[in-house]
Amino acid sequence: MSPQALVAKVRGGEALQGEDFSAMALDGLDLSGGLFSECRFAQAGMAGVQLADSVFERCVFDGAMMDGAQLGKTSFLRCSLREARMLACRWEGTVVAESDLRGVLADESVLLEAAFQDCEFGGARFVHASVTKTIFNDSRMGNADFGEAAFTTGVFFRSDLRETGFRGASFDNAIFTEADLRGQSFAGQSFQRSQFIDARMSGCVFDDARLVQCNFKGAALDDARMQRVHAPQSLFPQADMRRADCRAGLFDQSLWIDAQLGDADFSDARLEQCVFHRARCERTSFARSRLVYADFSYADLRAASFEKAFFQRTQMHRSMQTGTRWSDRIGVLDADPELFEAERVAWQRPQRAVRLDRDAQGLMRAQDLPSTDTKDTA
Repeated sequence: MSPQALVAKVRGGEALQGEDFSAMALDGLDLSGGLFSECRFAQAGMAGVQLADSVFERCVFDGAMMDGAQLGKTSFLRCSLREARMLACRWEGTVVAESDLRGVLADESVLLEAAFQDCEFGGARFVHASVTKTIFNDSRMGNADFGEAAFTTGVFFRSDLRETGFRGASFDNAIFTEADLRGQSFAGQSFQRSQFIDARMSGCVFDDARLVQCNFKGAALDDARMQRVHAPQSLFPQADMRRADCRAGLFDQSLWIDAQLGDADFSDARLEQCVFHRARCERTSFARSRLVYADFSYADLRAASFEKAFFQRTQMHRSMQTGTRWSDRIGVLDADPELFEAERVAWQRPQRAVRLDRDAQGLMRAQDLPSTDTKDTA
């Protein structure tokens, strides 16, 4: 089939199945809205091709030359794009599912509201790419390279990123929920308002990084390095940061509720207005740290070190302090009288009856809610 015949069939709305366009020169053609099933484009010349709103199912693009291709709302379903050259392509609203992108060369591409589901990315390159509102869901990233890329609301959900390259990349509102980042190094890089909820990050390096307003709830950060990190207003509730090295870090107004901080090192750190309620800080070092208005209520501080730390109205209400080391306790508040009174009143209050059709918060259980299908027979 000639390129002209191909364009004519696409414009006529004809679905193409089982056609072979391998090594054909299709550069600059307008194939927008095409429907392709089990077609081959291996080694084809497709630079600047228009593929907006096209659908490709079980098609092969291995080694195709697709620099500058326009992929607006294009769908690739169970396709192979191995080692395709796709420099400076525009992936706007593109959907790629169950496809093989290993070895794809897509440097300087623009990914806008694209979605990748259950894909293979080993060896793919997206260096200097712009990634905005794009989702990588349940995909094997392997040693893909996103060096110097700019992520804005990029989502890596349940992705294995241990070997993925992010050197020099910047992140704004990036989401790494339940991702595996163990052993990664983000030293000196910038993260703004990014989410690492329940991520596995053991041994990660964030030295000199910016982590402004980031969320590490439930993340495994044991043995992580965060020396001189800039992380104000960040969240670490229920995080596992045992043996983490946070020396000289800035963590003002951050939350560490129920965090595991055993044997961690916060020497010379700024922890002003931080909240450590119920945090486990056994043998943790806070030497020479600034703890202005910090709150360690109910925390486990056994054998922790506060030598030469600076306190100012630092709250230690009901904290465990067996073996805790101090240079002085000026500025430390061991008890909050008003909180003691509130606790006394709460303990004397009769236990609230629990209805069988309600959960612990007093909300109706889903199975007891009125059916939306019930019609008014009145």
